[in-house]
Amino acid sequence: MKILDGKEIAENIKRNLTAEVENLKNTTGKAPHLIVLQYGEDAASKSYAQRIEKNCKKIGIEFEYQQFIEEPAKFKACLKEANEDDQITSIMVQQPLPPDLIESLEMINPKKDIEGITSASLGKLFVGLKTLNPATAEACMEILDYYEIPIKGQRAVVVGRSNIVGKPVSILLQQRHATVTMCHSRTRDLEWELKQADIVVAAVGRAEMIKGEMLNKNSVVIDVGTNFVEGKLLGDVDFDSAADKVKSITPVPGGVGTVTNQVLMRNIVKSFKNLHEIK
Repeated sequence: MKILDGKEIAENIKRNLTAEVENLKNTTGKAPHLIVLQYGEDAASKSYAQRIEKNCKKIGIEFEYQQFIEEPAKFKACLKEANEDDQITSIMVQQPLPPDLIESLEMINPKKDIEGITSASLGKLFVGLKTLNPATAEACMEILDYYEIPIKGQRAVVVGRSNIVGKPVSILLQQRHATVTMCHSRTRDLEWELKQADIVVAAVGRAEMIKGEMLNKNSVVIDVGTNFVEGKLLGDVDFDSAADKVKSITPVPGGVGTVTNQVLMRNIVKSFKNLHEIK
């Protein structure tokens, strides 16, 4: 069994981005500029925004944060201004959002949509056009490529069907010629499906839902889960039972999430380059 550690991958991305941002500053006199908008007082969202700020500062990306509490009109106005402000090159809207504001995500300029969550971004991904892909889905592919895990012709099972992980990663795998089965919490006989898989991407959002005995010994497991249980971060896969069974697996923490943080930074740099038409 091999641990697919994400730390080295993340460090490589960060090192390359730091040099690239410095070069962009020297050649354009400008830096990528991210604004994060949060509606409400969700503590986890605020903590995540603070982590993003730290990552931005390490790389040289300008960071701005705005929080709105029971001010939907001001929230939408700020989002509109961010779209139109040439100095702001990336926009991130923290979720969850109240139901009446979910449609505001469609207001984001696709060129500034670093999370790849608008219908325009997801539509381009679906048809295979160049776009900013959801960072977590991209991170899964980054790990597979870094460890030179074959994708072409492999059977992949994706557990979870969210718009930011399950659906996009299934498309990325299909584009690389994997045969993909989409599963979820209501799939009948999930264990049978998992037993057929060469690659398992677990992104269902249930702590340790997938046990080692549900997997086959030749599986490569990419665990996207981030579940906090009694103060401990757990994946969607029961690591202890799976680690003794499978061919290789990502740890939680230190796996997909670590890489996702830096892929998001890379999307910020990409959005800057797209807006300034830099190849």
